[in-house]
Amino acid sequence: DDHIAGLLSRKVVIQIGENELETDFESLGMHFSEEKLIDQAYAVGKKGNLIKRMREVENAHQSGKTFALKYSFDEQKLKEYVEKECTQFDVKAKNSKLSLKNGRFVASKERTGRELQVDQTIDRIRKTLQESDQSDSYTVQAIVETTEPKYTQEMVSKCQDLLGRYSTSYATSTAARATNVQTAAGRINGTILYPGKTFSTIKVIKERTEANGYKSASEYSSGKVVDGVGGGVCQVSTTLYNAVINAELEVVERSPHSMVVSYVDVSRDAAIAGDYKDFKFKNNTNAPVYIAASAEGGVLSFRIYGEETRESGREISFESEILETIQPGDDEETVDETKPASYREVTQSAHVGYKAKLWKIIKVNGKQTDKVQLNSSSYAAEPRHVTVGAGAAGSPKPSASAVPKATKDPKATGKPKSSKEPKKTAKPKSTKKPAKNATAKPKATAAAKKTTKPVTEE
Repeated sequence: DDHIAGLLSRKVVIQIGENELETDFESLGMHFSEEKLIDQAYAVGKKGNLIKRMREVENAHQSGKTFALKYSFDEQKLKEYVEKECTQFDVKAKNSKLSLKNGRFVASKERTGRELQVDQTIDRIRKTLQESDQSDSYTVQAIVETTEPKYTQEMVSKCQDLLGRYSTSYATSTAARATNVQTAAGRINGTILYPGKTFSTIKVIKERTEANGYKSASEYSSGKVVDGVGGGVCQVSTTLYNAVINAELEVVERSPHSMVVSYVDVSRDAAIAGDYKDFKFKNNTNAPVYIAASAEGGVLSFRIYGEETRESGREISFESEILETIQPGDDEETVDETKPASYREVTQSAHVGYKAKLWKIIKVNGKQTDKVQLNSSSYAAEPRHVTVGAGAAGSPKPSASAVPKATKDPKATGKPKSSKEPKKTAKPKSTKKPAKNATAKPKATAAAKKTTKPVTEE
């Protein structure tokens, strides 16, 4: 028993990188069977006739007959030890991260990962113990696999240049709508999009609920302007869309609104709705891009930074082309039995419909080299909504002159005007001193009449 105990207490050192674990044979699940050994010893001189048995005993005495101990492994115990103790030194690979500090981008140092290969290490431990001699200690080199981070400090540090920007005005928004714009923009601000990754507006700004900080404000729904939680966030996705196309990143998904909006030209909007209408874009460059957003003083701005690789002297601009104008038609009347026959209230202005395209104009050294269609859009026409009173029987109806009709081209939704955007060059100013937005505040559309609810995006 003492001999077996001594064998089981022999030291085993497991080296894991620069770390070491000290244990023994018994803790690693090794067992010796002494019962069969004793049976073998007792069996000497027990078979055959008397002379044969005496000779066998004498030979064993003279030659010093030995019997090898039989060993076995508790595989479960060995596996549990390796999984619990040896994996404690695993380290996950860590990518370099980008942060904006004092107006400059700083990339953190990456970290190489290290992961123990459990099954291979178990096999090596088992083999070492099986081949053990009479030594008091043994050393086993664990098998470790290193993993390199995907994004190194050198690569992340390439994000230093302003690639594209855009601004729109929400100065006339209600307090609730302004809150929604600020909340959504705040969630996007500081986003880092690594090469090959896709940005989803819906995912980043989170579900539009009161619990997530959104309030009820005007939005489009089935041709009507209604109140809904999160109304106004489409101005955020639209402004971001224009910054993205200025940066010339890859647009993955973009949808127009159901009706035109006032803060950008037709085909320059990007609506989001529920979980079925999203604005997505992909970082198709070889460096991370950083998205900076601000919403203050009634101005919403996005700036996209990355590595500038576009040729010198190259500039881009965008042009909205209206293909078809759709008139809204006659007023849509709703009868209110509680109002007198003379009652008449315009509850929603008419909306002109459009079919349009957006073009990207590319110039190099002042000369146009290409014109590319970016999207096509359709916007529904919607008649003016009017509530009229029913009144008592025989009540005189108002004269025809008292019934205003939508003009052929209602000012409320005429072709929206946006601010003139700056020409894009291949060498925007460094982030050391980010340039002030060159875009003027977008002019509101020529809305002569205000509806009872402001026209906003979906």
